[in-house]
This record gives sequence, C-alpha cells and structure tokens, in this order.
Amino acid sequence: MRRFLQVFCPFFSGIVLALAIPNEFLKTGSPLIALFALVPFYVALSRARRYRDAFAAGWIQAFTTHVLSSFWLGNFRGYALFTLGASAVGTGFICAFSSLVFFFPFSHFNAERKLREDAGTTAFSLPLRVLWFTGTYTVWEWAKSFGFLAYPWGTLSMTAFTWPLVTQIADLTGPYGVTFLFALVSALVAEGILLLPRLSCTARPRALHDAWIACAKTCAALFTATVLYGAYQYLLPRSPVKTMHAVLVQQNLDPWNDTDGAAIAISARLSQEKIDEFAARGKTCDLVVWSEGVLSRYFPTAQSYYRYFPEGKPLIPFIKSTQTPFIIGAPLTIDREKHQYGNATVLLDKDGEYRGAYLKMHLVPFAERIPFVEYEAVRAFIKKIAGFSYGWVQGSVPVLFEIPVSTPPRRTNEPEIVSLTGRKAEPPQTVMVATPICFDDAFGEVCRALHRAGSEVFINLTNDAWSRTESAEIQHFAVASYRAIEYRTTLARATNGGYTAVVDPAGRVLQALPLFEEGALAAEIPVYERTMTVYARFGDWLVAVLALLAAAHVVLFTAEEREDKIS
Repeated sequence: MRRFLQVFCPFFSGIVLALAIPNEFLKTGSPLIALFALVPFYVALSRARRYRDAFAAGWIQAFTTHVLSSFWLGNFRGYALFTLGASAVGTGFICAFSSLVFFFPFSHFNAERKLREDAGTTAFSLPLRVLWFTGTYTVWEWAKSFGFLAYPWGTLSMTAFTWPLVTQIADLTGPYGVTFLFALVSALVAEGILLLPRLSCTARPRALHDAWIACAKTCAALFTATVLYGAYQYLLPRSPVKTMHAVLVQQNLDPWNDTDGAAIAISARLSQEKIDEFAARGKTCDLVVWSEGVLSRYFPTAQSYYRYFPEGKPLIPFIKSTQTPFIIGAPLTIDREKHQYGNATVLLDKDGEYRGAYLKMHLVPFAERIPFVEYEAVRAFIKKIAGFSYGWVQGSVPVLFEIPVSTPPRRTNEPEIVSLTGRKAEPPQTVMVATPICFDDAFGEVCRALHRAGSEVFINLTNDAWSRTESAEIQHFAVASYRAIEYRTTLARATNGGYTAVVDPAGRVLQALPLFEEGALAAEIPVYERTMTVYARFGDWLVAVLALLAAAHVVLFTAEEREDKIS
C-alpha cells in the first residue's frame, strides 16, 4: 500500500497541476485548482522513507505535469523526440534531484523528533517544514526556467494569469512571488491533512494546533497583502506619454507546409487593410509587424530577392508603397563560410531598405541551439532526423529599433516654443521598440536586458502555429504576460496563429485576435514613461534570498546535530 501511495500521490499531483495550467478542457486553466496541486506531492515526500523514494516522487510528478501540459511539443516536426520526449525526461530528473532538497526536513523527522513535536517542545518544526518546501519549490521553478535547458512552462505562476490582483507582485518578485504563495497554500493544507490523525494521540495537541494556525495566519497575511498591493497597482491610473499606431498581422498559415510567397501575399493584404483603416480614422500607421519566420530567405542579401518576389506584388516595392517601416521575422546570415545563421527580426524602413536586425537571445534547446554542432557526426544525425544541421546562433547583444511615431507626446505644464531661428520647435517623436522573438518573451532575464537597454515597449514576434492546439498558444501568453507587469511596460504580440494581443502594464488585454484565425490588429499601442521596478533593478532577488536561507539552515542544522552527537 505504501508503495502504491508513493507512486499515486506524485502522479495525481502532476495531473492536478496540469489541469490547473491552461489546457484543452480548461482553456485558461484554474488558479483555484493550482492552490492545492502540490498537496499530494507534499504528502508523498512526508511519507518517503529514503532519499530514493523522494527522488522517484519528484521525477513522477514533474514528468506527469510536463507530458500532460506540454503534449503539443510532439507536433514539432522532426524534433518531437527531443522537444517532448527528452524534455519530459530531463524535466523529471531536474525535479527528482530537487526533491532530494525538498525531502531534507522530512528525512530528519525521526521517531525522536516526532515525539518532541508531539510533546510541544519543538512545535517550530511544523512551520519550518512548510516554509522549507515552499521556498525550495520556488527555487526549483526558477532552476527549470534558467540556463540552456530552461523551460518555464508547467509552473504554478502560469496558472495565475487570470487572477490579476495576485500577479501584480511580479514587479517586485517576478513570477516567483506567485509561485511562493501558491506553494505555501499547498504545503499548509498538506500539513493540516497530515496533522489531523496526530491530534488525537499527542500529549499536547494544542501546541501542534497553534503551530499550524500560526502558519495559516502567516499565509493569510501574505495573500491579503498581495491582493491589496495588486488592487492598488491594477487600479492605479496610468497615462501613456506616447501612442504608436501599429498593424499586428496574424496570417494563420501552416509554418511547415506553406511558402513565404503565400505568407507575404496574405500578410501584405491584411497590412494594407489596416493601414487604410488607420487612414480612414485620420491617423498615420507608424509600424507594421509580421510574425516570426514569415520570410525564408536570409538577410541582408535577401533584400535583393524580395525586390522581385513574390511575382505580381513583390515585398520591397509593397513596403515602399505604404511608406511605413516594417518589422518581420526572418533568418539572418552571420557568417556564411562557417554556416552561422540566426533567427532574427529585421527592420525595413519606409522605403523597404534593410536597416538592422535583432537576434533571438534564448534559443530552444536541441531545436534551435544544438550542442556539439561543430562536429560532422552531430550535424549528420540532426540532418537525418530534422532536415537541417546547424541550428541558429544565439544573440548576445540587446538590440532596439527606434521607430518614429506620428502622435505628438502628451505633455503637461511644459513651455511652448515658437522659434524664429529656423530650428524645429518639436523634435521628431520616436519609440524605442524591443522585439523579443517567440521563446524570448518567456524569460525575464532576456526582457530585463532589453528593458535596461532602454526599450519603451516590447513587441514579441511568435510562431507557435505548429503546435496546432489552443492550449499551447494560451500557455505561451500566460508566461509572456508577466513581462508587462514586471517592467510596467506595454507588451504587444504579433503571432502566426495566436495569441496576437496588446497588453498594458497591469496585464490587461487591450486588444486581441481570436486564435487560429487570419486577421490583423490596427493597434493603438500606449507607450508609458519608463520606470525601474524592483524586479527590473534586482532581478530574481527572491530566489537568491530563499536559496541563501535554505543553505544557512542546512549549515546550522548540521552543526546542531553534530553537537547533539558529541553531547
């Protein structure tokens, strides 16, 4: 029976967490379910007798969550073995090793310590277990979201995006503050369940009861403070200092089968319709954005090719006819002789001239970034299973595009200058645009670098249409939406199949297109005064504090045990 529970509990926890994440049944997920998703996992750890049991429980929980919530990774043609299979196994092992840390207080909860706790002499050990699990689980979610193998999906924080009063703390803590709160509730409820049968057979049940109540009050206080802060930030009036009129195109094509000729034709038609819509409203379109991977030819040399392609209505002449800058997802040549190419966004000015590019800074492991690709055997293997062999080169430098805008700035109490010197009274108004590509907007550190470089608005270019599932599109949006809150800036997204939207600094969706439908937004993107939030300044400070506290506890606990043995 114990063995069955050691498998069933983490497996059930994985199912519940996957159900709380946006899925094909609950399209936006359920933060309420997420509050209790880790209860069975906590129970499994508390019942484990050896570190080996904890290791297995962690692997089962993470593997189950990953497969059930990210099953759509299997649609990544040629790479399904890596994107779903290898990532599920790898995520399972990362959590399994982390579970050795989760298990630390339970591993020392022997019969003697249990008697002391039941007697009321060490009641602090109950809140310690709760806080230990909460803190280390938060560090684990950071660990799975950082580095080469980073995959910030399957997290507690992504379940909460429909609770905006909770997610507002992201400008202080990033998404990990949300993770901490949700894990705290699960740990508290699990300890309550484990405590109930003990109350009737302990010498001083009041001590255990009071210890749990103290934890519950702490949890309630943290949640109350979070909601109050969230209400303040969510309802805080924010006035944009500039507005950018942009067309965000969603061409809704199969990225594996359709040619860039078809993509250009559809995107050009949609763009022209929305440019004309702006004109009919007496406004000038400042920028047109097409999603990731619309063009297949490598820039900057591709500029010559697109002067004549597609036939009938070539791209470059079309852009020139609109007299509007375009940002388009396209590959970039870095070094042809070394076969170095990048996944990029390219900026074409109002005359269709190539002006520069941003290289994607966080590549998808084993799909875009391939280890040991410098070896011929590795390239031959990748070529055989996926059709190409080199992958992309990772960008390392933040790049911003300065886009002129037609809307005058909103100023108050500033002097008006009427000049006779011949100089312009008003300098050209521009917006500094950062263009994180697809996976990029899932990572706080990427957008933090872009924000600190001076960006005023994030415009993400994404191609998730290959996933063929609505849950994949909403999951990506749930992860990305934190970027707007973290940096109190506007996030706009131009995607192939969804979710194309404009999100304000409080996480509100201002405009959006339905998933997997051809269309475009004539978006009025508000641009706010740049602010340096706590998270923008200090990054993942909460994770660092929790990790240091955990390390300090291990050191102190080990020293205390050594003294007990000596005495």
